[in-house]
Amino acid sequence: MEQIAENIVVITKDYHSDYDEGFVMSSKHVLDWVNQFDEQDQEFVLSELLHILNQGVYISKEKAKEILWEFLNKATTFFGYQNVETFMRETHFINSQAEHKSQSILLSLINDIMLNKTGFTIEICGSLGVKNYIYLDDVLASGGTFKFAIKKFIEENSLLKPLINKELRILSFFFCTHSWGLDNTRYSLKKLFGDENYFLDVAKFPIGCYYKIENNLKGFNPKLNLVYPEKSKNEYDAYLVSLENASVQSDKAYRKATQPSQEAFFSSKENRNRLEQIFLDKGIEIISKIQDETTKQKHRPLGKTYPSYKTFGTGTLFFTWRNISNTCPIVLWWDNQAHNWKGLFPLYNRGN
Repeated sequence: MEQIAENIVVITKDYHSDYDEGFVMSSKHVLDWVNQFDEQDQEFVLSELLHILNQGVYISKEKAKEILWEFLNKATTFFGYQNVETFMRETHFINSQAEHKSQSILLSLINDIMLNKTGFTIEICGSLGVKNYIYLDDVLASGGTFKFAIKKFIEENSLLKPLINKELRILSFFFCTHSWGLDNTRYSLKKLFGDENYFLDVAKFPIGCYYKIENNLKGFNPKLNLVYPEKSKNEYDAYLVSLENASVQSDKAYRKATQPSQEAFFSSKENRNRLEQIFLDKGIEIISKIQDETTKQKHRPLGKTYPSYKTFGTGTLFFTWRNISNTCPIVLWWDNQAHNWKGLFPLYNRGN
């Protein structure tokens, strides 16, 4: 297992490298984490996790810079500009999140990239007036943060009519999007703005991403590149019944045994089933130890989701150097000594 742990560290070694908190990803840390699982599952969990990480689901800081520079160049072409500098001079980056959140960090990276590549900083943005708006973030899972930020920004700046009339444009970009969450977000924005179809038009209201998690069961042959279990134990139904505040989306709690039609994310169909069950079992066990009922109800074994969803959670398997999304399975990030659990990817500046 030591070699597998070392290979995982090679990929994830810069996790939390921006923070002065004393954490360093190491083989010992990886082994300490996996040793919390049942002994017969430990090597399997590491092997399958390494298989998943080798598919590009971890974004290092250097990789993030490459992605963002490529995005700026593609956005320049998309909006019909000849060069990045001219594009930036007519563009405003939406900054709607708190300073420690991902948006401000990504904008700081954009500033560094621009300075390195063009000699200009983000300060030139909008210097010739604003025709374009850009919303950046790392992950769109349920889409709640994005939806309400866009709604607030459009309303406060009276942008809806100019956007519909193509006088102004908004382009959004994420390192990772969930297809189900993205589809729901477009529909929610349509409803929030009086049934306005502008938000359903992918050409008028483009939302791009580097990596897409295909988790819409009603989509065409979804890859389901996340933790999304099939029904294999009656105890799972009992857990869903215990979600007293959840009443919708219960039909999406389980994936069908026939989905995906061809396994292209986990190392095999059998290994998908096994890892999903291990993560779900251990996640339910962790949550069962939470004493406060309100806290217990807001967490899910496979990662946070809307409290009204009667599901096991979002199941995200996508990570960046900056932080882990709490929409990932709880076994990957939960840290509570009282629960005898230590996360593989510790959380930064976000309570459990």
